[in-house]
Amino acid sequence: FAINPDKSHIIPENVLYWVKFLTEIENNRLKLSACKGIMFDTNISYSDTNESEMLLGNKIAAYGDAKRYIDSFRKDDYALFYSKGRGIIAVGQIVTDTPTEVADEKYHSVRMIVPEKFNGDVKALPALSPNEIKTILKRNFYWASTIKTPFLTGVQVEMLIRELKKKHI
Repeated sequence: FAINPDKSHIIPENVLYWVKFLTEIENNRLKLSACKGIMFDTNISYSDTNESEMLLGNKIAAYGDAKRYIDSFRKDDYALFYSKGRGIIAVGQIVTDTPTEVADEKYHSVRMIVPEKFNGDVKALPALSPNEIKTILKRNFYWASTIKTPFLTGVQVEMLIRELKKKHI
């Protein structure tokens, strides 16, 4: 099933409550001062250009109603660019203290870690599939959201970076 503002009625309210409740508990276990990793949807369902714009522009961005999710990031957090149907295609680290908002877009600037160089061809980028992510981290995630929860620790992000870099060789 999927969650978006138009289809939120698909999931029973009591199920949504527990998903949000347990996610908050898990996320609160991360030290507030420590960096975290957030798998963030690249908006491919709504735009075929946002992924390449984000990677070429060294930013993690959200548009329209989803702009509020950018506020989840803090400086030094990891942004894991999650492409629907493929998985994690890139990883960067937040370098700005506060997000920038321009028209219908809100974003943080990132220092790209993987890929180190990007030529603009998003389809050519290797990806870590949801199944690979679950196998590497030995856990599952709430995939049907702009932000995949629970958030990741720095150690978990490093494991994913290592595996994604192997695919770039």
